[in-house]
Amino acid sequence: MKVTENLTDEFESSLPFKLDPFQREAIDKLDSGRGGVLVSAPTSSGKTVVAEYAIFRALRDGVKVIYTTPLKALSNQKYHDFVREYGQDTVGLVTGENTINDGAAVVVMTTEILRNLIYEDPARLDLVRYVVLDEVHYIDDFPRGSVWEEIVIQAPLGIKLVGLSATIGNYREIADWMAENRGGMETVFHDVRPVELKMWLAIHNRFLPLFKEDGGIDQRTWTKGAQEEEASYRVGGYRSLPSNDLLHVIDELKRLDMLPAIYFIFSRRGCREALQRCSYHELDLTTPEEKEAIDQVAAERLAGLKDRDEETLFRRMVDARLLRRGLAEHHAGLLPYHKEMVEELFQRGLIKTVFATETLSLGINMPARAVAVSSFTKFDGVNFSHLTTGELTQLMGRAGRRGIDVIGHGVILKESDVEVGTIYEVAMGPTLVVESKFLPSYNMALNLLRIYTPEEAEALMQRSFGQFQKRLAADQTQERLVNVRARLADIKQLWDADVPIEDVAQYFKLEDRRRSIRIEMRRLRREAGSERRAQRGRRRGGHGTRAMGGASKLVQRLEVEAKGLLERQRKLKVVRSPSFGEYLQRYGEIRSLQKELEGGERDLGGQMDEYARKLRRLCRILTETGFLAANRPTDKGLFASRVYGENTILVAEAVWAGWLEGLTVEELCA
Repeated sequence: MKVTENLTDEFESSLPFKLDPFQREAIDKLDSGRGGVLVSAPTSSGKTVVAEYAIFRALRDGVKVIYTTPLKALSNQKYHDFVREYGQDTVGLVTGENTINDGAAVVVMTTEILRNLIYEDPARLDLVRYVVLDEVHYIDDFPRGSVWEEIVIQAPLGIKLVGLSATIGNYREIADWMAENRGGMETVFHDVRPVELKMWLAIHNRFLPLFKEDGGIDQRTWTKGAQEEEASYRVGGYRSLPSNDLLHVIDELKRLDMLPAIYFIFSRRGCREALQRCSYHELDLTTPEEKEAIDQVAAERLAGLKDRDEETLFRRMVDARLLRRGLAEHHAGLLPYHKEMVEELFQRGLIKTVFATETLSLGINMPARAVAVSSFTKFDGVNFSHLTTGELTQLMGRAGRRGIDVIGHGVILKESDVEVGTIYEVAMGPTLVVESKFLPSYNMALNLLRIYTPEEAEALMQRSFGQFQKRLAADQTQERLVNVRARLADIKQLWDADVPIEDVAQYFKLEDRRRSIRIEMRRLRREAGSERRAQRGRRRGGHGTRAMGGASKLVQRLEVEAKGLLERQRKLKVVRSPSFGEYLQRYGEIRSLQKELEGGERDLGGQMDEYARKLRRLCRILTETGFLAANRPTDKGLFASRVYGENTILVAEAVWAGWLEGLTVEELCA
């Protein structure tokens, strides 16, 4: 490596390319600033280079780096990338499935593993100078986003954070929160894609441009999409006419020279079925030379397997015929060595179409010339909903290979039950704004009370990004309420003394009661009508007659009360005033402002200690169930504090109480 006086230049001299201005700016800020740097830039723009500089500095200075990712697949890929760059002895990996050389200078791990390490063995972080938080916008993810917040709040202050995020609209807000917790945080924002993106709408297997050259909506595409919706509806419902066919779409991608492509399907089953469908057809996307290269990679992977069982699984899981034809699947359900082989083949351009779930859009280094989005709706864990602008941007970020493609292509497959206007609305929507999904959990409560007093734990809740955003919202609410109070004071000060304000208030109070009486009377009359019909039925059946019951009598009493209220209103001075309508309008504004004031004050009261109150509720339940005693974890609580997941208490109780003893392996798995 060429040695220069400037460390950035020295680092750049080790790269096969020149640093972009935003990369150099981020590196300079990482070196000079306190706390670290947050880099917000499009997918595939090269923001990972900033993390690589942190590794360069750490290895040069004899300290350590932890590189975190939200996905095991991404952690595995980063590990292999770094092993090739820095050597096997220098790099380690810790995920839920693998632990390799975890004492290395550079350790790649999932974000949850680092959070667990902070709670369980913080001494292991003594030599760590940098922590890379890849995909920081995951703070917006429920329920996992809390993990990123826990790390920012509790990681030792001697560690600099390198936050890498997709383009987000409130990156400064996130950096300001980080700065509060870390003593400082620099920011770099870059919104220029490395490769130009052209977006298409596929209708009946033909690709139509979503936008014109000047960026405006292509009206012909809009009209065609609307006509397709109308034609489908006329046939008898939106489901009658499937608009696009998978095989024809791939043919069109090939015809337009848009391969290699990622074909996004939002389920593992969908990916498997798409690949299976290709097996029944003669779709072949590779040359004889590429088939030979694919065979060689597959043979090398097969030879590297440890035992006969893995070899048998490999042969069973991998369809060699489809692989040779340039077709594969990629999702979390694949075995690691199968997935890694697909990634290697795709990176080398040997796989031409990969059917993948959206996890492939999150940082895994598999850029393509084109991406196809098979559906505009996906299951969000609760309901099926349209893609958001942020989700679509993340998917489209894979389109276009830096240094290879001049233009990347994003193809949205039109569905009859998704309006073309919705597609344009999402495609043209604003940049993602990250909102905290922070939520105290049983596991968090137990781990905090292992280390802190209840007061200290509640103070940590106040340092969350969720509380930071609530505080900003509260500041805005306070400003609004200042204006509301001023407007109220102005109206009351300018009130005409001829008609006392109390007189108008009384009119509204009486009117509110009259309105509620009218609603109640309508309900009772419906009941009385039903009663009369029932009586007629009983008379026809020979069961005699019966007087109408309580409903009709109550209506009569309410009518009397309503008349009395009206008489009281007529005696008020405001009713006799020639400016009656004006008084009502002015006092209506007063009532509206008072309601806004009361609601704002109520919100303020609930926002400022919401997370502390939730933590106290969790602690009460943990105490009642024997996980806490005197605000400290019991033996059972200490065990539960190491059970990470959404069902901490259920799993811990089952194991601690011996419910699982005596079960077979098959019964445990079930």
